[in-house]
Amino acid sequence: MYPSTSNSQPEAWPSTATAHRMFSNFKALPAAEQSNRTMTQEDLIRLRIAKAEEQLKKVHEENRRMELTQIMFQILGGKGLNTVKKEDLNDLCMLIDQNLHSIDIRLQMLNEPHIL
Repeated sequence: MYPSTSNSQPEAWPSTATAHRMFSNFKALPAAEQSNRTMTQEDLIRLRIAKAEEQLKKVHEENRRMELTQIMFQILGGKGLNTVKKEDLNDLCMLIDQNLHSIDIRLQMLNEPHIL
């Protein structure tokens, strides 16, 4: 509900008619399909937590990739490997291999004859 600027009575969204129609459509569904479309508050919270955890994982992976990229460019800029942690070396090698693979693919695409 929200207050209406043109009317002294608050308005509801969706409208009462729309809400009734949606409820009737839901009730017209078979019982099995109704239960598929309903969630408890606990289920909804679990779903939202799972989605948030997945987003957090993706952000963590992206941050790690950016950190390794920064280390890679520092090494290319002349900073020695002696400052790189041992735990980072394997991940850094994997990142370098991925970058080299991407470069190879781009070079292949550039060397292919273009058909117009």
